[in-house]
Amino acid sequence: MNKNTIFRHTEMKRPEFEEFIKHTDYAILPVAAIEQHGPHLPFCCDVIIADYLSERIAEETGALLMATLRYTPSFSLRLYPGTVRVSDATFVETLVDISESMYIHGINTIYIFQSHVGAAAACKEAERKLLLSSQARIVNLVLPGIYEAMAKYCKSKRWHSKYVHAEEFETSCVLALRPELVDMSKAVSEYPEVDPLFGSISIPWSDFCKSGVVGDATVATAEKGKALLEFMVGKSVNLIQQHQKGLKDGRKYP
Repeated sequence: MNKNTIFRHTEMKRPEFEEFIKHTDYAILPVAAIEQHGPHLPFCCDVIIADYLSERIAEETGALLMATLRYTPSFSLRLYPGTVRVSDATFVETLVDISESMYIHGINTIYIFQSHVGAAAACKEAERKLLLSSQARIVNLVLPGIYEAMAKYCKSKRWHSKYVHAEEFETSCVLALRPELVDMSKAVSEYPEVDPLFGSISIPWSDFCKSGVVGDATVATAEKGKALLEFMVGKSVNLIQQHQKGLKDGRKYP
C-alpha cells in the first residue's frame, strides 16, 4: 500500500476495504478518554493526542486507521465533574468484540494506541483474553517513548515516575495541536503529596489533587509539544515495523 496515505476504516466503501485487506492485515485503534484535565485543558485532551499520533503512525506504516474509542475506563478521575467512565469489564468485552469482528474480515492484528493510561489494564486484559480464546491479536502501545521524550524535552519536575496528567507534557502536546482549546492563563502547578498507599489501593485523585493537574502546566509550550509528538511517532512506527517484520520472518508470537 502507498506510504503517506491514511486509510480510514470509517470512510471506506466496502469494495475499497476488500481491496485493502488483500495487502494489509493490521490496523491501529486509538484509545483515549473524556475526562477532566485541569482548569486549562479540554476534556478531549487525550483524544486530540491519540488522533494525531495514530494518524501519523497510520500514514507511515500503511495500517488501517480505525475510529478512536473515546469513552473508556477512567476510574481514578471518575469523581471530577465532566469525566465519563466506562467499567474495565465493559471495555474489555468491547475490545474483544471489535478485534474478533475485524479478524473475520481479514484484520489479524490490531495495534491499540493508548493516549490514556487509565485504560491500560483493560487493554492488557483484552489482549490476554484473546490469547486464550481467539486467533485475533492485540498489541498494546501506550505512548511509546513518552518517558524518553519527557527526559529530553520537558524541564519540570515529575510528580510521579509513571503518571502524567494535564502538566507540561500533555499541555505542550495540546498547545502544538489545538492551541485554541488551551487557556494558559488558568494553567497551574500542583505537586500533591503522594500517599504511601497510592497504587496499592485505588485512591480517587480528587481526594488529593484540587486542580486536577499533577505537575507543572505553566512551563508548557507548543514547541515542546511538537518535539514530544514527533519523538513518539518515531518510536511507535519502529515498534510496529519490527513486529510486522517478525511476523513476516516467521517469528512465533503468542
